[in-house]
Amino acid sequence: MSVEALFDNYYERATIPVRNTKFGREQRGAFDIRHVVEDDEFRQLNHKIVLKDGIASSVWREQDWGLGENSLDVTHFESGVVKHLSLRHAGEAVTGLKVSLTRDDWLMPDPDHRLPYIFGRADMETWYRASEFKMGLNRVRLAWDYETKHTFPVRDHGVSRDRAEHLYKGVEYRIEVDDSIRLTIDGKAPRKVQWRTELTGNEVRTLFQYASEESWIEGWEPIAAIIEQR
Repeated sequence: MSVEALFDNYYERATIPVRNTKFGREQRGAFDIRHVVEDDEFRQLNHKIVLKDGIASSVWREQDWGLGENSLDVTHFESGVVKHLSLRHAGEAVTGLKVSLTRDDWLMPDPDHRLPYIFGRADMETWYRASEFKMGLNRVRLAWDYETKHTFPVRDHGVSRDRAEHLYKGVEYRIEVDDSIRLTIDGKAPRKVQWRTELTGNEVRTLFQYASEESWIEGWEPIAAIIEQR
């Protein structure tokens, strides 16, 4: 199913009267923006789903987890590649962040019908944790598969690989981790990725501001300028 079809199906579900949702749609130049707010007894979800010239462009999500914890997520779609940033925060204090890399043909409908899609598979997911006024790498995993629950941990509890190779379903991963994460993906849609392992407090605040305001609609580049090792 295409990303655009996933968006359409989600928005159609949101308009069903039995669901506790508010929804709207606006055209802003080349951007077609659908807005859905869903509130139940457990959590509040606020989505903005954006197409540019009819093509999936980005998704923004704000989620209230309760007890003062919230998250902001920004996802961008470009040439089959899906890049995702998630910031966990309490007020304006960011306590952790996650950066993920997947592909548009690996997205699937959410079985719980709460999100526009979920990751059926992901090439890489990285978690960062706040410590001593910085955000440092905490976990890295490759080749996540929702259906089989397969994954290959590189950095995790009890796991610390500085260099590794992994093959899963025809996709070969080669990774090195030191002062940066260097990942080479071979197979269908090969590419190279190089992400930083530590961010300063000012850089994290810049990411939070980007996700809090509508500058995210213009593209991934402000995130790339901070996350990617150049």
